[in-house]
Amino acid sequence: MNLDVGLMILGVAFLLLVIFCIPVLVNLWRAVQNVAVTLETLNANLPTILKNLEEISTNINNSTSTVNREIQNISSTVDRFHLVMADVADSVQNVAPKIAQSPALRTVKNAIAVAKGVSVFLNVLSGKEKKRF
Repeated sequence: MNLDVGLMILGVAFLLLVIFCIPVLVNLWRAVQNVAVTLETLNANLPTILKNLEEISTNINNSTSTVNREIQNISSTVDRFHLVMADVADSVQNVAPKIAQSPALRTVKNAIAVAKGVSVFLNVLSGKEKKRF
């Protein structure tokens, strides 16, 4: 009798376990069907997606090559400009001391100073002195 009661309790427990597992199995079956539909859609659209990615990759590579080429052109232009400006600066450094020591420049400086002095003298003499703060 103990064996019969034990088997009966075990049978009821197994039946309850099966009853509780049915909704889980139904939900699992629905999830598998949804995954199958999603997988079919993805497989159908994947070639188009890959083609678009390939086109994007090609366009990026072309753009990068063009930008690199333009940067190299600009770099060579800037290098040439730098060399020209260095030559001009060297020429100015060589010529500037000679011009500063020339008598013509001294004469121009003295003439400007004399003109300013005469202008100030005439302003003071005529009473038109500027007020300075």
